[in-house]
Amino acid sequence: MKKIYAVISSVSMVLMPYFVHAQLTMPQSSYGMSTKTLGQSIEAVINFLLGVVGVLALLAIVVSGIIYITSGGESSKTDAAKGWLTYGIVGLVVALLGYMIVKTVGMTFGVR
Repeated sequence: MKKIYAVISSVSMVLMPYFVHAQLTMPQSSYGMSTKTLGQSIEAVINFLLGVVGVLALLAIVVSGIIYITSGGESSKTDAAKGWLTYGIVGLVVALLGYMIVKTVGMTFGVR
């Protein structure tokens, strides 16, 4: 139990600066209102969702590797690992294409 506590406390100490520096200050001239246009807000939401898709796709690739390594030669598990890998790669391709489309449309219409 002491080892688990030591690991958790050391990891939290290492990650603490990332949480401390994650503060956002709003400019005083906006009076609490966002200075972004509608197009910039939509682009920000789409970029966030594409980031989530990318992280999930990478997670699927890692899970497929773990399943493949622990399959022990069982064909059902190796087929499942191949499926996870396929979905992970498709997810990454979708995320990258979506990012390119959002940036292209944003530049075309002058959002950024």
